Amino acid sequence: MIKPLIHSMAVCPDMNKQYAKIQYGKGVYLYDERGRRYLDGSSGSSAVSNLGHGRQEIADVISQQVSKIAVLPTHAFNSDIVENYLQRLANFAPEGFVKSWTVMSGTEAVENAVKLALQYHQVRGENSRYKIISRWNTYHGNSVFMLDIGGMKARRQLYTKWLNNFPHISPAYNYRRPSQFSEQEYVQSLLQEFEATILETGPETVATFIAEPVIAAAMGAVPPPKNYFRGMYEICQKYGILFISDEILSGFGRTGENFGINNYGVTPDIIAAGKGISGGYYPLSAVIASKKVIQPLEDSKTAFLGGHTFSCNPVGAAVGTAVLDIIENEQLVRRSKDMGALFLKKLEVLRQYDMVGDIRGVGLQCGIELVQDKVTKSPFPPELGISKKIGEKSIQKGVVLYPGKGSVDGVAGDHILITPPLTINEEQLDEIVHAIKECIEEVTVELKNETVLR
Repeated sequence: MIKPLIHSMAVCPDMNKQYAKIQYGKGVYLYDERGRRYLDGSSGSSAVSNLGHGRQEIADVISQQVSKIAVLPTHAFNSDIVENYLQRLANFAPEGFVKSWTVMSGTEAVENAVKLALQYHQVRGENSRYKIISRWNTYHGNSVFMLDIGGMKARRQLYTKWLNNFPHISPAYNYRRPSQFSEQEYVQSLLQEFEATILETGPETVATFIAEPVIAAAMGAVPPPKNYFRGMYEICQKYGILFISDEILSGFGRTGENFGINNYGVTPDIIAAGKGISGGYYPLSAVIASKKVIQPLEDSKTAFLGGHTFSCNPVGAAVGTAVLDIIENEQLVRRSKDMGALFLKKLEVLRQYDMVGDIRGVGLQCGIELVQDKVTKSPFPPELGISKKIGEKSIQKGVVLYPGKGSVDGVAGDHILITPPLTINEEQLDEIVHAIKECIEEVTVELKNETVLR
């Protein structure tokens, strides 16, 4: 059997291993061909299956919509299902958002968001603005252009000759802030770095700043320190720079709010959304724009120069509508906040282990950082593959996690991202914690034995 050569943001799987084949999913569980059950603690490929697996009501919606119309010549027609959904998306966003449109992947959504930012400045006569400032150790998509904007060094390495190297600044990584700084001083240092970067590159050349509200797979659910985003937003306002919130992982209730940025008291100019937007039942993502951004295009009667073959697809709109219905009817945003707080408390038991350096998260976007030394916070040597080992062992124990690496400097640093479906219950949270405990204990013994053998 030929296996797909896919490398996610997680630790790359061993392509020589024979993995079980999943036959179906139900709720938070997956079932393989042997009848074995796995708790999907990653919700698909990180924070996708927000509603859980096997929801018949969404299958029915897809069937009904496909029987009506599956794709439109969008250059000529629209439909009620699409128009109503796009308005509902705008209403789901923070106050002041008025327009949205859908594409198919997170990469497409973020790329369209930065395209919109560029066009916004151009129609206002600011043609010199084209640069995008982002942060190191963050991920914004897998096209070459989005890898240029993103800050994952391992992913960028192969394409170095193709990259324009937009400005990058430090991520807000409170766990690893310099020891001489208080949290407030650390935030001030990050704000000063951002402003200095703008001034160095030329404020008149910067179009937008883009950030994940909670740094997800690239660093393992790293939330910002207090007042970080408020300060970054104020600097953007000062220099006429648009702020894009990359909500591909943190949207649709994942962090206990409609969108992750809602946790931090600021309103971005553009939102890119994906993953949980469809619960994994259809390839769907979206760009949601504020009145501020849309108004110049409307005033100049300028069409947005974006769009793809499957933009504003009626099946995607039908699925997206059903997902919003379920989120609202089952109060999953509130559930994520409550269960996330409970989960973080339960994960605290892991601090007893020497290799657990940090436990963090917001809502049900949670992470664990693994370190060689708790005092110095020094990471394990990358060649040990600690997070990969824990990820593989957890699958053997019937729990799927999302192991990652490179959180410290793009190469070193092991972390585990945990993003279970928002429908998870307390007993299932305990199942995840118990599996992680066993994995850490086993890896700890193995490391000690290897040290003795050396």
